[in-house]
Amino acid sequence: MPKRSEQDGADPAMGSVDPQLHPPKRFDDQDWTWFLDRCRALAIPGADERRSVIEALFGHLVGVNRWLNLTTLIAPRDYLKLHVLDSLALEGDPRLRHLSEGSPCIDLGSGGGYPGLPLALWHPAIPWVLLDARRKKAEFLQAAAALCAPAKVTARHLRGDEVVRSAPDLRRRCQLVVCRAMGQAVEVLGECADLLHKSGHLVLYKGPAFAGAERDAAMAACARLGYRHISDRTVALDDGDPARVMAVFQRVT
Repeated sequence: MPKRSEQDGADPAMGSVDPQLHPPKRFDDQDWTWFLDRCRALAIPGADERRSVIEALFGHLVGVNRWLNLTTLIAPRDYLKLHVLDSLALEGDPRLRHLSEGSPCIDLGSGGGYPGLPLALWHPAIPWVLLDARRKKAEFLQAAAALCAPAKVTARHLRGDEVVRSAPDLRRRCQLVVCRAMGQAVEVLGECADLLHKSGHLVLYKGPAFAGAERDAAMAACARLGYRHISDRTVALDDGDPARVMAVFQRVT
């Protein structure tokens, strides 16, 4: 069976991250109403005014996903819930209300652009950088970032532990790093050590299983890696859902 990148060779959209070749996809009003209701329940303001941008990001993601493995969640309700709403679940954290306009925020291992793209849409005055270790995904992210204007979003082909060598402008200058679905917490703490400035924060998006051995290992490594644990925020995206955990750490050295 041919690879996805080898299929539909006559289709110019295959192999391209150009948003013009992957137009917006409009959400069914029922799905959008559900999303607005859940945003209100989680005290997330401003969703309705961003509908057109979110539809553009969705169309771009689904289109590029035909040939580049970005996500398995392409149904509209799944996208709104498990990508956009999940990303914005952090909005209740007080740290987001005190972000400085001068220091970058990082989405580490951004992949399809979540949580970074929604957070950038909700905080357009803050510079956001989406990092991914895979060049094709970084190219996709840069194209997606263009859909978010006037938000200040850029993307780079970079691992967090490469900043000393490859990104001195980010080294120990970032006020916030967010990371979703990328490795064990203790590994991410180490990878972010050269990104965060002293007093900067790392937020790990985790599922309920985080409460076990993974959390214990992260707590045990905090002092050695220069962090202190602030809190574990829990949010249920919908009634009856298991709680999502956002583990918050602060760089102290």
